[in-house]
Amino acid sequence: MDILSLYQGKTYKGSLSNESKSFLNPIHNYIQEEFSKGIPTNVSSDISYPELQTSMANIRSRIYENVSIKGFLFPILEEWKVDANDVYVDLFRLRCVPNGFHTLEGAKSVQYIHRDPWYANPQNQINLWLPITNVELGSGFSVYPSYFGKPIQNNSSLFEYEHWKETGGFQTNTTHPRIGEKIFPKPLEEVKDPNPLSVYGDFGDYFIFASHHLHGTNDNTQGYSRFSLEVRLVIGEHTKHHLGPKNIDNGSRGTTLYEMKHLVTGEILPSEVIQSYVN
Repeated sequence: MDILSLYQGKTYKGSLSNESKSFLNPIHNYIQEEFSKGIPTNVSSDISYPELQTSMANIRSRIYENVSIKGFLFPILEEWKVDANDVYVDLFRLRCVPNGFHTLEGAKSVQYIHRDPWYANPQNQINLWLPITNVELGSGFSVYPSYFGKPIQNNSSLFEYEHWKETGGFQTNTTHPRIGEKIFPKPLEEVKDPNPLSVYGDFGDYFIFASHHLHGTNDNTQGYSRFSLEVRLVIGEHTKHHLGPKNIDNGSRGTTLYEMKHLVTGEILPSEVIQSYVN
């Protein structure tokens, strides 16, 4: 895989080595322990959404605390010929989409089609999606490749990252006192792509794409929950030199780059580099 080709809209799917998968096994254990009353993919779809949010917060805390999990990245970075010493990553975010999630009150905003830069993510951010449990065709997410170089009307100009953090940030609980103020960027016109790409898979698979791609969560109708790990990363040298897809329709303010930590040392990029992405 040529990492630079992602900035031209290429997407890739592949398989993790057994070595990489072994570093992710603790996540399976955390899920099993949290939903121990039965099959986790069923239990997590049967409980109330507030209960699910509490359980997911517990699992995510354990993932954030387990520094060994990031070990899964090193074999695939080597395979991609990417220097691990030049990679910065956000928190590894475990996501659970229960069966029928799209029917819940408030779910619509979470499923808006979007580009990640509309949420103040850097233009050159790369997304790595890994199913932790089986995700059937049509119940994962979709990418709309025809919009990679084509702007679409949207309300990202209303998004300001500091306000987003004040109102709960990413993966916040619905009980946050200011959650009603949150702005979820979305298209202001119908998305029409003749060949949308449906992403799905099972544990051991991965899908990698530029976060500039227009994409969004599909309705989960497979009958049980889907769990996936979402990894957001940037390449340090690319970021310093502003390599990446051209901004064609992003009006958001602020930057999530302060959340991106060096894969090895945990440090952030130089402040002058980060500040160059604020607006």
